[in-house]
Amino acid sequence: MLKQSRRLSWIFEFYSLILQTMDKLTINDVEKIISKDESRTLELKTSTSEIDKAMTTACAFLNSDGGWLIFGVTPKLKIVGQNVTDNTKQEIAKYLKRIEPAIDVAVQYIELPDKPDFYIIAIYFDPTSFTSAPYTYDNKAYYKLESTTSPMPQPMYEERLRLSDPDRFSWETTPNPKIKIADLDADQIMLSIHESVDRHRLHASAISISDPMRALKGFRLVDDNTNIILNAANVLFGKDPCKYHIQCKIRLARFEGTDKRVFRDQAINEGNLFEQYDAAVEFCYKHLFLSGRMDRKIREDKLTVPQDVIKEACINMLVHRSWDADNLTPSLAIYDDRMVFQNPGSFPPNKTWKDFLNTDGSMPHNPRIADVFYRRGLMETWGRGIELIMDGCKAAGLPEPTFEVNPPFVNLTIRFKESLGGLNGTLNTTSGKDGTINGTLKQQNGTLNGTSEQENGTSTKEDVTLGLTDTEKRTLEAIRNNPKYTLSQLAQIIGKSRRMVARYVSALKDKGILRQEGSKNNGKWVVLNPDKKN
Repeated sequence: MLKQSRRLSWIFEFYSLILQTMDKLTINDVEKIISKDESRTLELKTSTSEIDKAMTTACAFLNSDGGWLIFGVTPKLKIVGQNVTDNTKQEIAKYLKRIEPAIDVAVQYIELPDKPDFYIIAIYFDPTSFTSAPYTYDNKAYYKLESTTSPMPQPMYEERLRLSDPDRFSWETTPNPKIKIADLDADQIMLSIHESVDRHRLHASAISISDPMRALKGFRLVDDNTNIILNAANVLFGKDPCKYHIQCKIRLARFEGTDKRVFRDQAINEGNLFEQYDAAVEFCYKHLFLSGRMDRKIREDKLTVPQDVIKEACINMLVHRSWDADNLTPSLAIYDDRMVFQNPGSFPPNKTWKDFLNTDGSMPHNPRIADVFYRRGLMETWGRGIELIMDGCKAAGLPEPTFEVNPPFVNLTIRFKESLGGLNGTLNTTSGKDGTINGTLKQQNGTLNGTSEQENGTSTKEDVTLGLTDTEKRTLEAIRNNPKYTLSQLAQIIGKSRRMVARYVSALKDKGILRQEGSKNNGKWVVLNPDKKN
């Protein structure tokens, strides 16, 4: 605490001195500035013979907190000055011109009182006086990492560029003439309209929209001037989004133990963001232990990590990812002791994950994409995703999750209370757009979802559930408990969207496992055995 207080005191003193001396520095002012030695906001050079390297630091000042660049001071803080001619001034001007965007700074020449014709050269670089765009020197961007001048990571550069002019530099709002309305899933688009209206996040009049292009315009996914579809529309609704954006995919893996040496299961989903979200959540349901209890004849399943935490983490990984690099994709890795959500990108400049706790503010990396997720009800509130993840883990008694920035990725790690090592078995892995993975998982003491017989029939779960996905099994189990459940009720019980439940039910019907009897409003589900006559 004392160290932080001293640092804040120095910063206050430093900037007070800047304000007092911006018109004209004296030799006493220079002595005060250099008395703290080189730091995040101070760079000292013996002479302009080092000007090329000095300008990388000047660029870093502009991209960070600003700072003084002073020539004529040795590394041991001895003021020696240097001779200044017209050539010296022209050389400084020439190197300053290599910083882009162009800047206008005051170069001060302070003559040494005991050394005529020798001067200290001082330049202050104030980032608040210019644009928020990232600055480059010789076409390379630099920033200050503590007191070190470092090349700026590409994701950070792209984020700075986007923040400087979102309408011009945002990847998601870039019109893409290659994308045609036929490339997009019209049913998915119209479903977004209906779910947005159902959740009162879109005006009720929108329900009358039947034209997918008009619906896209309602979500601001079409350029107003050119009528060209934006990049965001393809990754949200594309039938085959990788056709135009090869980075639109997610990697899913379950590893043996606590490292990446042995795969237990893996898949790649190349669908649109809604399909990737469903695949990621499904993958978690498949590989995390379930513990359940019966309450009012409804089985309540609890995962190793709460469902709400999983959903928020998956949304955070997909919605806030960076799209600028074609070779970077998000991934979800499940180990015996933890799960890691990794997405390309970075936090906004001068922000950490802690800045997004207990705040109503939001700085989504992709506002248009985030808006569609929000309107559909997948994101409940703006700017609370990290807070909900933290609160959910705390309520479940899990260790506090950690965020780590390892350019060009941000990693969210959630650790388990108990190891998943007791789960053993083999899987026949496949990968594809639908993310389907075939195989069976067994616990040491039995089949994952149980094999108990139904009380009111002779058909056992082994008879009908062989080859089903875990979510199809959970859907079937809920129907067994109450054959009169509606799709909306089933969606709430198994923690999926109504749209996805409708898909599971349709698949069960196609497999001859499920049939609906009676009217739409007063009907019921009947579980069948496809191997026997019913």
